[in-house]
Amino acid sequence: MPASTLMPERALTGETSIDLADGRRLGYTTYGADSGPLVVVLDGPCSRGLARATDAIAAAEGIRLVAPDRPGCGRSTPAPQRGIAGWPADHAALLDALGAQRAGILSQSGGTPYAIAVAAALGERTIALAALGPVAPFDEPASVRELGGELRTAVRLARHAPWLLAAMLRAFSRSAAKDPGKAARRAAKDMPPADARVVADPAMWSVHERSFAEILAQPRALAHEIGLMSRPWGVDPAGARVPVGFWSGSHDTRHPTAQAHRLAALIGGGAPVHVVPETAAFGLVQICAEALRFATASD
Repeated sequence: MPASTLMPERALTGETSIDLADGRRLGYTTYGADSGPLVVVLDGPCSRGLARATDAIAAAEGIRLVAPDRPGCGRSTPAPQRGIAGWPADHAALLDALGAQRAGILSQSGGTPYAIAVAAALGERTIALAALGPVAPFDEPASVRELGGELRTAVRLARHAPWLLAAMLRAFSRSAAKDPGKAARRAAKDMPPADARVVADPAMWSVHERSFAEILAQPRALAHEIGLMSRPWGVDPAGARVPVGFWSGSHDTRHPTAQAHRLAALIGGGAPVHVVPETAAFGLVQICAEALRFATASD
């Protein structure tokens, strides 16, 4: 595995924020092309990793990306009482600020419920949703049992001992801060071969290391986001009336393909589940161009 090589983000990348009507601030970062169709990237808790990983791909496809920071993450103001169902209002404000009437959505992992909330509430402003490594609502015990060990444990702690989850994340954050490279290498240790080949690229390793450090540097926000995911979303997936497609790695144990099928059934209407052989989360980089074209309804 490569040594620590935190590379600077591209000069085109812009990190900024907007003021919301209720006085909060919404931070966001832009990637990809500087013009063209817009895709909003909703990654897992407190992460811009998916947008970074698809930056060059989106630029080649002529697609603009914007990665907003959800409340309490990055540059966005915390909103402790605001649940997942409140996200579409922030999403709409972001589109207004960017001068976009409609946009596609690319989501991953913990970004799934926010993407579903937007697809249900803002169908007229959403072109399509491409969801990578999605998760389904955890209302049923069977859904929680399907999750990979670390995520399953985090969900259960968020429900039954949130104070312990917060304490564990703070301790992990302090430990990782001492040697971010070592922490990132430990997290990558059990990747399937296809994913290991992706992160062997120094640029992609930098994405992994930067994003991993970014997530762990925000333990309070991370605990809050896991807590929101772990409770009922307050969103009916069947309300998503836009084209939805799922991509899942066959070797993804953290959010296995069963979660994609479960969510597709809840949405109804034949949302396709594409299983990418021998991959987990990072291996899905190979289909990001396809997913972006789906999200923008491009051939």
